[in-house]
Amino acid sequence: MDEVKETREETREETREEETRDTSALWLGWIGIVAGIVAFFYAPLLFGGAAVILGLITVFSKANTLGWWAIGLGVVGIIVQWFYRGSLFY
Repeated sequence: MDEVKETREETREETREEETRDTSALWLGWIGIVAGIVAFFYAPLLFGGAAVILGLITVFSKANTLGWWAIGLGVVGIIVQWFYRGSLFY
């Protein structure tokens, strides 16, 4: 009986840890998406790069779709501003 009870408690702890990881991945993904959107309007290299990095971190967790959106927005934000301004650095 005690072994079953310990196993249940371990399973509950693992589930809690996974939920914590999931929520942190979701937050990183949403922050990456916001950074990607900001990259369209201000400092595309800075915010687009941040969106790509946050997206990569999110992709390797359980929020794959959110991470890919952040990466896509970051890259597109950099490229659009690059063609619009003619340079990445001003």
